[in-house]
Amino acid sequence: MASRRRTAAGRTPRKGTTPAGRDNIAPVPLLLTETVGMAQNPNIVLFSVHKDAMDAAVRAFETHWPTARVSNLLDDGLFAWVRQTGGVVPEMYDVFRTLTRYMVSRGADGILFTCSAFREVIDACIVEFDVPILKPNDAMIEQALAAGTRIAVMATVGPTIPSISAEIVAMAAARGQPVELVPYVVEGAFDALAGGDAAKHDALVAARAREIRDCDVIVLAQFTLSRAVPAVAAVSRIPVFNSPGAAVAKMRSMLGA
Repeated sequence: MASRRRTAAGRTPRKGTTPAGRDNIAPVPLLLTETVGMAQNPNIVLFSVHKDAMDAAVRAFETHWPTARVSNLLDDGLFAWVRQTGGVVPEMYDVFRTLTRYMVSRGADGILFTCSAFREVIDACIVEFDVPILKPNDAMIEQALAAGTRIAVMATVGPTIPSISAEIVAMAAARGQPVELVPYVVEGAFDALAGGDAAKHDALVAARAREIRDCDVIVLAQFTLSRAVPAVAAVSRIPVFNSPGAAVAKMRSMLGA
């Protein structure tokens, strides 16, 4: 499967809530990569804010939908931004609208966001754009709710917990299903992975998973956590769900492919 890389235009500097009291954050270049499959299949665009989440999504498509045409839009500056702010801030809405408009203009038949900490802005894009758009965890949450009501939510980035928790509660309420969430943040794991120490990442996640008791299911709340499924399964008998594979199946169903 051939690959090619190109760099998209940078965006206007963001204003508002920024780190260290600065008025602006300098534009961060966007990286668009494309993996070309069969020309008659839908063009799926994956939007990521971290390369490891992007890689996890690409692997899931290679495994579960290898003939899809997959393009990747990566803006890692957004990941740094949400870690610094601790969650979504109003200025992020325009950024996501701009980038979604770009993906639509490039002919996206479907868009999968792989970034779990941006629930509110993705919801806004779903309402605004007439293209099938999938949040990263929707399909996994459906599976988890079918498996039980007391759910352990694991994340390596703090802002992910309130974002995915709101998604789970909303989906459970729509089903008339009671739900209880138990959050588990794995400190140091994401930085280990970002620094190239995947083994340490998986070990930290497994150690935290070993602490989970009296839950029906464990959900791994970020695409980057999917690589730790074997490590978690090795230390816990609780069913473990992760997002990438479920998201591919859901997107395929949405497009009728």
